[in-house]
Amino acid sequence: MIHRLLPLLLLAAAAAQDPAAVRTVSPKPAEAARSFDLPGRTEPVEQARIFSRATGTVRERPVDIGDRVQEGDVMAVIDIPEIDRELESAKAAVDQALARSDIARSTAKRSAGLAEARAVSQEISEQREASAAELEAAVRMARAEVGRLEELQKFAVVKAPFKGTVIDRRIDRGDFVRGDSATTAEWAFHLARINQLRFAVAATPDIALRLTADTEAAVRFPELPGRAFPAKVTRASNAFSTTSGTMRVELLLENPDFALPSGLTGTVAFKLAPAPGTYLLPNNALILRDGKSLVALVDQGKVKFIDVLPGRNLGPQMEVTSAALKPDSLVIVSLNAMIKEGDAVNPSALVAGK
Repeated sequence: MIHRLLPLLLLAAAAAQDPAAVRTVSPKPAEAARSFDLPGRTEPVEQARIFSRATGTVRERPVDIGDRVQEGDVMAVIDIPEIDRELESAKAAVDQALARSDIARSTAKRSAGLAEARAVSQEISEQREASAAELEAAVRMARAEVGRLEELQKFAVVKAPFKGTVIDRRIDRGDFVRGDSATTAEWAFHLARINQLRFAVAATPDIALRLTADTEAAVRFPELPGRAFPAKVTRASNAFSTTSGTMRVELLLENPDFALPSGLTGTVAFKLAPAPGTYLLPNNALILRDGKSLVALVDQGKVKFIDVLPGRNLGPQMEVTSAALKPDSLVIVSLNAMIKEGDAVNPSALVAGK
């Protein structure tokens, strides 16, 4: 009986040592561009909150919400009678100082001539010269005060710093405004330039790291069905938020007809080529073990597991990204769960990847 079983046992042992037969495919490089959609919001390309530098009562407010202004246009006029009276007084002080300075300079010149003729002492002459110089300095101080008050008087007219649209205002005729306020809450107008808009998005690392300046995209808004607005990446913060893990990216939207308001929420679609090292593999090539995504390769006749990053599921195939994958790699499909890394295998049933 033993003699009869011995050949069978030897055959079983030999079979156990034979490499397991596996089916393999070759990865196919992913070439089709993929559309990445991100939500975002429109913002003015330039905006400013405009304050009154003068303290007084609003006499005129020729602009209102929605009005479009040019650079230098008058937005408000403030009554500042105190400054007007102080300016008149300062100009009179200049005239007084000039009169005193002229007399002192004339006296100093005469004293200098008399000192040469020894008609007056040198000490008196020097004192009169010093008095003339002091009064000339007083003239300069009086003129500086006039200049200061004239600048304050200019603040009575609030002008637009750039071409834009008034999107908010907080003053009306008759309101009292304080020009020396230390708070930022007392602004008078909110001016924005919206003939161009920023479209700001929070980009995840897989998208942000593949965007470059001038990357083109299309922006759509649910309130404007059927319309796509071309946009272009202009800048990125180059820093990922530690709380959200995203990077702020801004696109430029041309808005010459003012069809788009600021603050509108929409979606931007980027057409991006696959990341380097992205391939197409059958779904049954992906292995999930210990929370990791893996694929098994045949490397010198043995099984080798590599980490991969799964991408889009395309039905029978899916995208995976790994620097270890090559077009000539032999990827095992439908791997037997009993096979471990380093086990010898025989890719005898090789099939072509689709």
